[in-house]
Amino acid sequence: MNGGEGQSAKGHMKQGSSSSAFRPDIEGLRGIAVLIVVAFHCGIPGFSAGFVGVDVFFVLSGYLITGLLVSEIEKTSRLSLLQFYARRVRRLLPASALTVLVTLVIGAIIMAPNELTFAARAARATAIYMSNIFFATNAADYFAPDVKLNPMLHTWSLAVEEQFYLFWPLLIILGMQFWRSKKALVAVLSGLTILSLGASIWFTAKGGTFAFYELPARAWEFGIGGLAVLLPRATLKLPSGFWLAFGWLGVLAVLASGFFIIGDTNFPGWIALIPVLGTTVALVAGAEQPHRGVGVVLDSAPLQKLGTLSYSWYLWHWPFLVFAIALFPNISVAGKMVAAGASLAVAVITHHLIENPIRFHPYLMKRPALTLYLAAAVTLCSLSVTFLTMRFAVRLANAPEMKTIEAAVGDIANMPRQQCVTLGESSTVITCVFGNTSSATNILLFGDSHAIQWFNPLLQIAETHQWKLTTVVKSGCLAADVRNPSSTDGFARNCAAWRAEAIRQIAALHPSIVFIGNASNHLGREEDPASKSTVPPEEWQGGTRRTLEGLTTQGLRVVFMRDNPSFTVDIPTCLARSVRQSWYRSSSCEMDRSTSLDPAVFDAEKAGASGLQNVFFIDLTDLLCQEGVCRTVDKGKVMYRDDNHLTGSFANSLAPVLDAKLLLIVNSPG
Repeated sequence: MNGGEGQSAKGHMKQGSSSSAFRPDIEGLRGIAVLIVVAFHCGIPGFSAGFVGVDVFFVLSGYLITGLLVSEIEKTSRLSLLQFYARRVRRLLPASALTVLVTLVIGAIIMAPNELTFAARAARATAIYMSNIFFATNAADYFAPDVKLNPMLHTWSLAVEEQFYLFWPLLIILGMQFWRSKKALVAVLSGLTILSLGASIWFTAKGGTFAFYELPARAWEFGIGGLAVLLPRATLKLPSGFWLAFGWLGVLAVLASGFFIIGDTNFPGWIALIPVLGTTVALVAGAEQPHRGVGVVLDSAPLQKLGTLSYSWYLWHWPFLVFAIALFPNISVAGKMVAAGASLAVAVITHHLIENPIRFHPYLMKRPALTLYLAAAVTLCSLSVTFLTMRFAVRLANAPEMKTIEAAVGDIANMPRQQCVTLGESSTVITCVFGNTSSATNILLFGDSHAIQWFNPLLQIAETHQWKLTTVVKSGCLAADVRNPSSTDGFARNCAAWRAEAIRQIAALHPSIVFIGNASNHLGREEDPASKSTVPPEEWQGGTRRTLEGLTTQGLRVVFMRDNPSFTVDIPTCLARSVRQSWYRSSSCEMDRSTSLDPAVFDAEKAGASGLQNVFFIDLTDLLCQEGVCRTVDKGKVMYRDDNHLTGSFANSLAPVLDAKLLLIVNSPG
């Protein structure tokens, strides 16, 4: 990943001076940043928040670019935007375009049609440096494909940097050329940094994806780096020992952030100040005391080499890991490290044969306009490849053996989601009524997306018996009074408010049956030890009981549905790969019952209902798992639309069994 244009060319402005000198400590910081990012993506223990390496890159970019642009204006009294953007293009575009092309070619060979389409759409956004917006939008859409294994996911940070490069020089021109005052520039950058930091904290607390992916909530990280390079050296007269200590403290703050911050759901926010300020302190200390203290470590040959290769390695490492997981679904951490090592070898080749030759090509360096024309042509070529890839994916999806599998991806319950599902950060309770709206028998569906998946069979049952079906559902929000550990603070607050109001309204409606569905099975197993995403059984039991008490004390009868199995792979993707690759067996998509279902979760739910009247449990596990194996295909029907949601058509096929069980409950004395 890039940290500034002048540094790797052996030239960077020293803090508060007009001289230029190569800063090996900056190259070393780049090496640390890319190393912790790759370690995090490989799942190496101790790097649960290795994504903070991106924050280090943002600070370095702000520091380097601000110093270089201010220096140019001080020397020449003007800033050439044409030259600036031409340098950026030569620095970034060749390796990026090559990565996009190779990734799509390999993806076309091994990927399932649906994931290839998603990768191509992301590559299209990457080609125009808008992938951060693409991933923010898709990550926020509960029913969109999962972004976590998109081979272009890591390019969101490159898009943020490119957007930074578009507007940052204009601020420098405003302060240094228009107002002709470095103090004015400092004031402008300070104001922007404070506003952006405030936005980051606010949007992080509110939840959603804006704070993580979008430039307005990330600009403060570049701003702090820019302000650091504008800090006059004479303002901080400290003994040499203090600067040595500060250098170590800064680097340790970055490393500690990567180790101690848990998950990215409440990131960046205020906690991102730790790696950002740590990087800034290390930069200032490095300017004051170069080649001493932590500078000795940062100057070391391994970190210098990694720093030089950081951009290419950042580009290649994630596609290599995604394809390794696609080829070897049960790949170990060691296997991922091997894949990352292979990507580093490719990065070396890219750096020496593509990056540097084009970046420092004498002919192009003298012709910035030509560079930009060529950049436009390369971008158009990249876009063309993405469109061709999408067309190829459509052809794959339309193959007879693929149609059933591909149809499963969009096979969601027939409920009108925009009108009847509370989405995103909203806490508004939405009630929809189906079936015979005048019937005295009212089945009320309550819960999250694992309640929604039962809508089809419940509607079929309601129409058969002329019952009323009412829905009160919110995606990602458990009916049980438990916080989903993967949710942000803002979402958790809105979810709790929605749940409390939903229970109040349900009590007022007084339905015949409250049918509860929860996405709970994944909460019982620790797929990623670094994520701390499990819920202890006693907490799940208590939350279940609080919800059940809120309903049963109002005289309501409750049907609690045992959650279905959850898998470690996306089922349609896995099945499609088995069609494309002869060595990839469809049985590898199945899982042992003991792995995909945690009995402790269901035991906790039953314990939470202990002693309460009118609570009934329905368990259809024996229809989903047979002989100890949880299946993914039943009589030609794909059972799951992802790794944990039943397809609407398969759920509908369970209506007769569910009908028989519900009839017993509806007709029982209450």
